[in-house]
Amino acid sequence: MQFTAWQPIYQSILEDFGFSRERDEDAAELLALILLGREPVLLAARSKVLGRRAIICGNAPKLDRELEELQDKDAVFIAADGATAVLLEHNIVPDIVVSDLDGPFPAILKANLMGSIIVVHAHGDNLDALKRYVPELKRVIGTVQCRPPSGLHNFGGFTDGDRSVFLARELGAASIELLGFDFDDESVTLRKKRKLGWAKELIELALG
Repeated sequence: MQFTAWQPIYQSILEDFGFSRERDEDAAELLALILLGREPVLLAARSKVLGRRAIICGNAPKLDRELEELQDKDAVFIAADGATAVLLEHNIVPDIVVSDLDGPFPAILKANLMGSIIVVHAHGDNLDALKRYVPELKRVIGTVQCRPPSGLHNFGGFTDGDRSVFLARELGAASIELLGFDFDDESVTLRKKRKLGWAKELIELALG
């Protein structure tokens, strides 16, 4: 998705949640600085996904059962943040992990050491996590929700789950299957419910 198309959606998200564009831009500049000089891995990610069936895993409680029931595992697996730990429990190393680093970092680091590419997302609320965790990771792609500075990307999307779908589309997946997504989860906070509403809307946009 081009930023010109994403910008009005981004503006609506900023207004809905009261986020600061300036803080997002500060986080973007920080991540760009941390990743400066690293070898780009976007082409490696594209080679994993292009023309293949992509299974994108959210971290809803039903993910465990859905993975047990999954018959055909000949696919590229993309984990949205906390889903990484569940996949590893099922002896599946995700090809790509999409995270803003508020999930289980030990699982994300373990997956990274086992070969997962980590798509790290910078936003105004995770500057401390960027400083703490990104230096420990290898093979990182940096993303933002504001206009991306040099070296970073904005493929579209807001939450880890819907950003995973936009990423799979951008990298040329032949098809996309969702596991572990529950947009109607009644156990979450009202703020999380609003995020799930945005995620559902954006996934429908990405897949439309």
